[in-house]
Amino acid sequence: MDQTQDRLLLDSQLTELSRVTSWVEILADRYGLTEDARFAVNLCLEEALANVVLHGYQNEPGHPILIQSFVANGSLFFAIEDKAPAFAPVDPGEQKPVDLETMQPGGHGIRLIHRFAGSVAYEQLPDGNRLSIGFPVSIAKNVSV
Repeated sequence: MDQTQDRLLLDSQLTELSRVTSWVEILADRYGLTEDARFAVNLCLEEALANVVLHGYQNEPGHPILIQSFVANGSLFFAIEDKAPAFAPVDPGEQKPVDLETMQPGGHGIRLIHRFAGSVAYEQLPDGNRLSIGFPVSIAKNVSV
């Protein structure tokens, strides 16, 4: 299995999420991701990480969040690990269409992750959680992985 790995360690603060975008851009450039794939990765990571900070850690700073990226089997994966209370972001299932004029913000993160990611897997760890989000990608021929 071909595999390249990178890591980013964050503190449980919303301000830390700005670091993720530049990290994703470096990875996206390395792997030649399309603009659509970049958008999907950034959207899903932002939603997942905001949920960890706001709901898992109750917006309390000082807790670690580790993101690891790796390429395997034609997909770019991001594994998010935290030590917050267990929470499995289950598939929200089919939702009826939402009227954008009356739609309220919030509560759509899990639905967005399942809509834009190629795969979503949750694992409860002995001391926390791991959420793995995968995106099918075509790695450029000139990129070594």
